[in-house]
Amino acid sequence: MIRAALGAAWLISAATALADYRWNLPPGFPEPPVPADNPMSDAKVVLGEALFSDPRLSVTGAYSCASCHRPDLAFTDGLPTAVGATGQRHRRNTPSVFNAAYNASFGWADPNTTTLEAQHLIPMFNTDPVELGLNEEQVARLLDQLVTDQRIYRQLRGAFPELDRQVLGLQHIVQALASYVRSLVVANSAFDRYLFFDEDTLTAAAKTGMRLFFSERLACALCHASFNLSGPVRSTLTPGVEPVFHNTGLYDLGGGRYPDPGVAAHTGQPEDTGAFRAPSLRNVALTAPYMHDGSVATLREVLAIYAAGGRVIEAGDAAGDGRLNPFKRTEVSGFELSNEQRDALLAFLHALTTRSLR
Repeated sequence: MIRAALGAAWLISAATALADYRWNLPPGFPEPPVPADNPMSDAKVVLGEALFSDPRLSVTGAYSCASCHRPDLAFTDGLPTAVGATGQRHRRNTPSVFNAAYNASFGWADPNTTTLEAQHLIPMFNTDPVELGLNEEQVARLLDQLVTDQRIYRQLRGAFPELDRQVLGLQHIVQALASYVRSLVVANSAFDRYLFFDEDTLTAAAKTGMRLFFSERLACALCHASFNLSGPVRSTLTPGVEPVFHNTGLYDLGGGRYPDPGVAAHTGQPEDTGAFRAPSLRNVALTAPYMHDGSVATLREVLAIYAAGGRVIEAGDAAGDGRLNPFKRTEVSGFELSNEQRDALLAFLHALTTRSLR
């Protein structure tokens, strides 16, 4: 009911928000798309940052967005799969929210959630699994707590000048959170400084790894494309880009079956089984473990799987030969790598770490 009510329209108009937000974008990064009904403002970003770390947004009052999206881990949590406010384990890995403003879709395998505003409602109200674990009664309690918190209420009035205690709604919280996450655009890695400022920031090994990464033989950039190294991106220059998902041969339980159906859960198409969004590789050295289910511990293991053209699991419930998955992307066909080349690729991936994180 909450989602349906919010899906119709936000109450705040563009005219009432603070205008002329100034992006501090890295070189080569266009402006992210911003919904007309939630224009950016510094005040909304400040409020959103405070709410992002506020445990009152959870059913237990002890869990926040930042519990899973830790700034010190590039807004991931270091766990194979996320753990919600009630201790329930999620089946998927926590993705970084850095540069999420450019995502063509949100979540690992959801082609239908295409704005940060819509995405924030999912962890708030999910019941299977529970993430923040809110319901309508708890939202009423949350709003009452926020308007009686003088610091937060001042920030609310700054972000939404026409707001009073009687009209505060969940949409204001969601808009502020989305504005904060939308502001998290970073690219100040050794790779960026080498590329855009002609600084000698890459080692010889990293330069070799960069050439391998963008080569036709390895074809890493087919999935991890664009300035965000993430595949299709939406921006003010490319507002209509469609999301793309990939089956990379991580599993085959027989006949192409995956433990997690991926995009097929939304499309109903068998050929979409096990297809997931390619995450950005920016700050990838900080976001272990890897893959949609956190089942790969290190970047060295990731490279070994792609070099083999998929993963073979010898025993257990997930046993099978992912290399034979009929829905695997054809470009994931394997390649030869010497030890020196593997080390060079790892050096390049480490060179994608941003020098200063928020």
